[in-house]
Amino acid sequence: MGVVTIVLILYLGGEAIEYTERNTISECLGVKRKIERLGWKDTRNTRYACEKREVELETGPDGKPQVVKLLD
Repeated sequence: MGVVTIVLILYLGGEAIEYTERNTISECLGVKRKIERLGWKDTRNTRYACEKREVELETGPDGKPQVVKLLD
């Protein structure tokens, strides 16, 4: 079952390799700005994006929901 939510996605070479759920688009954009400001830029064609996507969630080890995979 999928849930539509805001996700911060790390793309490497055009493929989504890492993603985390965020509560709001403003929170997501704030985290993205901090990552880019701190120098997490790579020459290997990396890109961060905040997107509204359908995802599959699972309870993580800390008891909070975490994104398992992107569905769309």
